[in-house]
Amino acid sequence: MVVRNLSPHMTAEHLSRLFSEHGAVRSVSLATDIMTGCCRGFGFVSLDELQTGAALDALDGSSLGGRIISVAIEQKTVRT
Repeated sequence: MVVRNLSPHMTAEHLSRLFSEHGAVRSVSLATDIMTGCCRGFGFVSLDELQTGAALDALDGSSLGGRIISVAIEQKTVRT
């Protein structure tokens, strides 16, 4: 899943704890600024497939760190 509108102060650990309330977290990756190391406002969370829908329903549009976050299924693109 892709998580958008994250605070610059968001950490992978904090995001992992939030999503772990809705299932087993496989991985968390935040896009960070190369100069500051701060979160660039989005990241990716991988849960077990069966738990993805519950986390999406519970967290999309919720408040996190004073921001309304967007959670969506990551769209895979196939290049030919």
